[in-house]
Amino acid sequence: MTLPKLVYFASRGRAEVIRLALAEAGVAYEEENFTGDQFAALKASGRLPFLAVPIWEEDGFRLAQSAAILNHIGRAQGLRGKSPREEAKIDEALGAVEDVRIELRRLMFADPAKRAEVRADLLNTTLPRWFALLEKLLAANHGGAAFLAGESMSVADCALWYLLEMSVDNGFGAALGDCPKLQAFSKRVAARPNIAAYLASPKRHALTPMAK
Repeated sequence: MTLPKLVYFASRGRAEVIRLALAEAGVAYEEENFTGDQFAALKASGRLPFLAVPIWEEDGFRLAQSAAILNHIGRAQGLRGKSPREEAKIDEALGAVEDVRIELRRLMFADPAKRAEVRADLLNTTLPRWFALLEKLLAANHGGAAFLAGESMSVADCALWYLLEMSVDNGFGAALGDCPKLQAFSKRVAARPNIAAYLASPKRHALTPMAK
């Protein structure tokens, strides 16, 4: 039996939430990585519907766009909620996480001379505001003691966990100071058996800092 394949750079990036969902669901898969120098050849191969990665390949089925891949895996593995309303709340959370990621990307694309200013704004204003809102969203479901929606883990929980980890790893941990529920959520998800095994495995790519 041929295993499904995730095609992406040898880094976390936009494929990492997909990897976390695959880990949570216990899905066996292969990963095809490449360097920047090899990307031109991959684009010329005709395998990339939009000349970008990640892509997901399984049994002759090829899917592009990270959100589409994540949600396809989520639906197939029971990580998309148990009702239309739960699905809607999952989509709401995924949209909010993406909004925060866009804010964080300001640091990557800032003029080096202005990065300290952008970092300070993110740390002191933008991220505390967003994390307070996400804390409230989490608290709306069972007081924040479990998941973002319903009674079980979803792709939105994977996305939120990675956002929190990425924020801490890039020096923004202090922005979570007033969000005890998010802090507890981060520890709780990281301790889930399949997630913990993935985080400790050599399959996980090393951190690439966003910017200094």
